Amino acid sequence: MPKLTLSLLLVILLAVVGIGGALDNFFKQYQTQPNKESDELSAYFQIGTSLAATLDKHPNPQLFIANWQQDSNLSVSLIELTDFFLPDSLKETFYAGEPLTFESESSLSIHFIVPSREQVLIFSMPPIVIEEHNNTLQLMLTILFYLGILSVVLIWLSPLIKQLRQLRQTTKAFGEGQLQQRINVKSASYIASIEEEFNRMAERIESLISDNKLLSDAVAHDLRTPLARLRFGIETLQETENPATREKYQHRLSRDIDEMERLVNVLLNYARIEQTMMAAKRQNININELISQCVGAITNTDKVIHWQPQLDVNINGDANYLSMLINNLLGNAVQYAERDIALEIVQNGTKTQLLVSDDGPGIAKEKRAELMKPFMRGEQAHEKPGYGMGLAIVVKIAQLHDATFAIGDAKVLGGAEFCVTFNTES
Repeated sequence: MPKLTLSLLLVILLAVVGIGGALDNFFKQYQTQPNKESDELSAYFQIGTSLAATLDKHPNPQLFIANWQQDSNLSVSLIELTDFFLPDSLKETFYAGEPLTFESESSLSIHFIVPSREQVLIFSMPPIVIEEHNNTLQLMLTILFYLGILSVVLIWLSPLIKQLRQLRQTTKAFGEGQLQQRINVKSASYIASIEEEFNRMAERIESLISDNKLLSDAVAHDLRTPLARLRFGIETLQETENPATREKYQHRLSRDIDEMERLVNVLLNYARIEQTMMAAKRQNININELISQCVGAITNTDKVIHWQPQLDVNINGDANYLSMLINNLLGNAVQYAERDIALEIVQNGTKTQLLVSDDGPGIAKEKRAELMKPFMRGEQAHEKPGYGMGLAIVVKIAQLHDATFAIGDAKVLGGAEFCVTFNTES
């Protein structure tokens, strides 16, 4: 939105300054053309100057004016110089013979000095009415100015309208169930931030719906087996009277109930991760200390864990969920490693990578994306305990920490390598 506001202000400013300046320059050039009013007055200046020179030498100026005025449409009068008030700034030029022109709404008067007689000759006439082409020109230029502003704004609005139309169409398609719909965000877009937020929202909604579907399928599949065993065990328990047999079936029933409880807890924990992370208070966590705590908590394994803390690196996040992420990666490595597990922190600019690798069988490239989904297990996992939620939880926690998760091949140990990349705050 800041880009939209700034670009609009810039466009309007440039349009006003550019178009206004161009039209103003044109009008000034038009104004420099010869002034018709000055041309007409110049004739009166010549007549007045000549008449004042004649009166200056005539023995009876008033009689001369009376006779001269009979043959002219001008109103001519002669007054004493002492009766003609002038500001000091005009006296010098007037006394030097320069005519003075005074104009009001009702009359126009031109004054000439008759120096030797110390009198002032006055020509009085109605205002010279000149056909004003300037008003029409000003109106045309004003219309052109506003049309220019309107055109520039419409040109600016054109891509915005196109982007908003695309956003509306994509939103409509998304609302109709086409959850894969995304907006192609361009760097020059006025609403790039809105489009990016829409894409993030769409990805989150698609992920949630996909997770809900997987959870529903998992509940339907994984709960059905222990429920069937419970039903069978209860029916068998009702039919047997042998104490040893009854105790065996009671033990099986208890085991199936524990299994159902564990599965329900896994489902609830996965469903609550996002909600609790949004409400969690994030802080700077020393990732090396956290890894050391998680490694130190693993005691019931014969695997060798190689971990050497590096320089202090802080990650902004929630310590509990970061511990869960590390423990899930460690647990997965312990489960599939032959002997060795390695943890490493790598810094690259503003990126911090957590690498967990093992010497196990590794993960085929075509299976990696699938194993990041809930309840998805590899071929070797069917012989191992678990529900296929470990990596899915890692992915969810990484996303909520603005981090990325990837599966690769361990270069040194030869098994799988799990990489979580965080944006490290400076």
